[in-house]
Amino acid sequence: MLSRRPARTSVAALVACSAILVTLSPAHADTRTQITNAQQRLRALEAQIASEQASLVALQSSIRDSVVKVADGRRLYDAIQSQLLVSQQRRSQIAGRYETIRSEIDKLAVGAFIGGPTSGSLQSLDPRSISDATDAMQYLSSIVDHKATLAEEAQTLGAQLKARAGQEATVMMHRAAALGQLQSDQNTLMSAFAQQETQLVQMAQARAQISALLGQLAKQLRAEEIAAAEAALRHGLTFGKWATAFLGHIGAPIQRNNLVVIVAWETAEFTSARWNPLATTYPMRGSTCYNASCVRNYVSLEQGLDATNQTLSRPGLGYEQILIDLHRNADPMDTARAINASSWCGGCADGQYVVDLVPSVEQHYDEYANASAG
Repeated sequence: MLSRRPARTSVAALVACSAILVTLSPAHADTRTQITNAQQRLRALEAQIASEQASLVALQSSIRDSVVKVADGRRLYDAIQSQLLVSQQRRSQIAGRYETIRSEIDKLAVGAFIGGPTSGSLQSLDPRSISDATDAMQYLSSIVDHKATLAEEAQTLGAQLKARAGQEATVMMHRAAALGQLQSDQNTLMSAFAQQETQLVQMAQARAQISALLGQLAKQLRAEEIAAAEAALRHGLTFGKWATAFLGHIGAPIQRNNLVVIVAWETAEFTSARWNPLATTYPMRGSTCYNASCVRNYVSLEQGLDATNQTLSRPGLGYEQILIDLHRNADPMDTARAINASSWCGGCADGQYVVDLVPSVEQHYDEYANASAG
């Protein structure tokens, strides 16, 4: 269950940190300098991580698109290759038939002038034998007719062979183009994978640097001073940056409508709970209670994002429509109504929870988005 809290000023933690730094004695001047330097470095690293996370989300979308394009390109290439093989097989059959007919025509031409219906030649026929002359003429006529038929078929097959050759040339051009596009898409995909790996390494290095800086401070400051410094440094994460990170975390579009409603939601809660601007009570390893309702302080941005997502994924509390609206980048007022209708903070803000803030956030988005996310 979520607590109802009055709004807090976005500079409260920074003021608290300043007070701590002022109370340090002159003997701790070097420590104060180190805290200031670490503060600046931590803010830069947190901004780097948030930026790289948002970039990574966009890159992952690009990778998914490239995978689809590579698969489509592979199917197109395989289809063209199959079409080409069938055409080549058919052309080979036509060519075989063509050669058979040409050979038969050549044999008929030779036989017409060398032999006849008997073993003798045309010149050996007895001109007095009308019957023999008639038989010879009929035989020659049948040869001529058969040869004409074969010649016509040969001409048809020759035309088919020529057409097949033209078609295959076109198909081979298409195959070359498809192969070129496939190789290009594969190269793009591999480049995107390499870029993703680089960004993941950079994010891991940035987190390691944060841990190292806090470790250095831990050797010089008391536990309460470290906690105060961490609280102040954490305010480098704004409502807008957290909204961007959260939308990327759940795979929803990082677009204006979604950003407006998430920032309005953060503003409605306006909590200083660590890494938990929507004030969920979802338990995570290492988290602590921020208030009597046990709104959680989380140990990292990633843990807070995951806890919020886990909360919204619980069934039977009316959160389903919130996620549906976020994933379709719905009008911010529609998503706000889904939030208000859910169990997240039922009855808050006189029944206008989040809904009453959307118009103002839409009009003055930059001011709201730059508020600190506790």
